[in-house]
Amino acid sequence: MSIFISAFDLKKSIIRSVLLILAGLFFCFFPNLTPQLFVTITGGIVLFIGVVSFLTLLTGENKPAGMNYFNLGLSLVVGLALIIAPGFWVKFVMILLGVFLALCGISQLASLIGISHSGIKPSMAEYILGALLLFLGVFICFRPIASEQTLMILVGCGCIFYGITNLIMLLHIRAKLKKAGKHIVNDTIEDIDFELTED
Repeated sequence: MSIFISAFDLKKSIIRSVLLILAGLFFCFFPNLTPQLFVTITGGIVLFIGVVSFLTLLTGENKPAGMNYFNLGLSLVVGLALIIAPGFWVKFVMILLGVFLALCGISQLASLIGISHSGIKPSMAEYILGALLLFLGVFICFRPIASEQTLMILVGCGCIFYGITNLIMLLHIRAKLKKAGKHIVNDTIEDIDFELTED
């Protein structure tokens, strides 16, 4: 369960939550810009990797295998396709964002289950919040709403919701751990050692 216990690492959780809240605010404030911009940036990254790989092939001494040429060509084609026609790929990106939110919900639920095995019982509200995030991700994946802008606002709300609830859950669980005389070390829950001294 260490992979789930690590979700309660204070520094990592704060950074993750802040980044998701900022991303969520960006999605909410710029719903018209975000989908195509996201696709265009992704295409630029893929194309950049493809160009760098191509230049490496030209300057390298060792000739790569045929599959490497195929991967190179694929990255160049995909990168250009994303940049030239970002609107066409927006629907696929929305599904990916929905999957991302669903995975955040699953991760939150799995973390709660993982922490409960240590004897610390999370509240039912924390399970409900994780389930709501999972539902929102699935809802976005199946796209019952036609408007991309509305979906982007929902994604933004989901990111903000996860960021805030993740912080609240983190503080609540760590407070319970401290009260129970435990703490998290290297992704495992350990008892706090007390050194007894004689006066």
